[in-house]
Amino acid sequence: MSNNVQNLGDTPNSKTNNILFDSTSWYRSLKSVSLLYQWQLIQSNEDIVRLLRLHQDWFNQPHYQVNDSLLDQLIKDWPLVDRRGRIWACFHIGSYGLIARVLMTLGHKLAILLRADVFEAQSQLYRQQYKLFFGREATATDLIFIKADVGNPLLKLREAIRNSYQVIFFIDGQLEAAKVSKGWASVKLFGADLFLREGIVALGYWTGAPITTAIMSRPDKQITIRLAGDRYVKSKTEYQAIMQYILSRVEDLKPEELLQWESLPAIFEKTSVMSADVSLLQPMWLPLVVMHKTMLFDLSTGRSVEIGPNDFDKACQQFRAI
Repeated sequence: MSNNVQNLGDTPNSKTNNILFDSTSWYRSLKSVSLLYQWQLIQSNEDIVRLLRLHQDWFNQPHYQVNDSLLDQLIKDWPLVDRRGRIWACFHIGSYGLIARVLMTLGHKLAILLRADVFEAQSQLYRQQYKLFFGREATATDLIFIKADVGNPLLKLREAIRNSYQVIFFIDGQLEAAKVSKGWASVKLFGADLFLREGIVALGYWTGAPITTAIMSRPDKQITIRLAGDRYVKSKTEYQAIMQYILSRVEDLKPEELLQWESLPAIFEKTSVMSADVSLLQPMWLPLVVMHKTMLFDLSTGRSVEIGPNDFDKACQQFRAI
């Protein structure tokens, strides 16, 4: 458990208040819980504190540990899929890295699309997992990596599908609040407007391969896999509808599962228009310290205001009393 969460009940003073609420992880938790509050997924003040604790616990782990028995159960429960090329629409939620691990364990060839800024670290991690399980280095016939922002990755992915590779797309790797250029689809998430790259549906159209949405979460330390039915892109006019279908699967998650989504802070920063009912939400001001400034952060709007040290200490006491 993080120091912030452990010490919320300690005897407060100005020094400890500033330490507890001045961290990147605390600000990230506020942004994430703020989205759930605006999406009206939180029912009480007690839920706010509970979800803040859960978010701090999840993202302050040294690394995501997975019990071998849980992995074995996941492999057992994984539905049988044929050996033809398939596109997996995934999100950075929960123990998402296990999706590739399960497919490798089941003997599928994988092609993984990665952003250039994480390419080296992530590709090495996948290679290590492969060697750990199979006792040998992965070859190009087992595992290939393609940079998402170099050259034309879709051409390489199309070739991979033709060679019966399973292609893994993390569609939340690139999202915007406004259309950047051609090739972005307009979608909604809990009433908020977003734009996602259309690369996954374009690939489905070019290849005829099925697109399967897979979401991996770990509520109550158990692994839950949600697989949506296959979607085939038969026309370019279907791009937006299928992108919306994929993203909407996230709305099936419980709040505890949504908090395991690494993209929540980015969505918080990029969504300018929330639900039409957001003005009806009760303001909920929580303590925050940014660059030594004592502040209050409103979950209902995502706005923050600077206040004096004495008022900040009072706000911390009120928060501890929830």
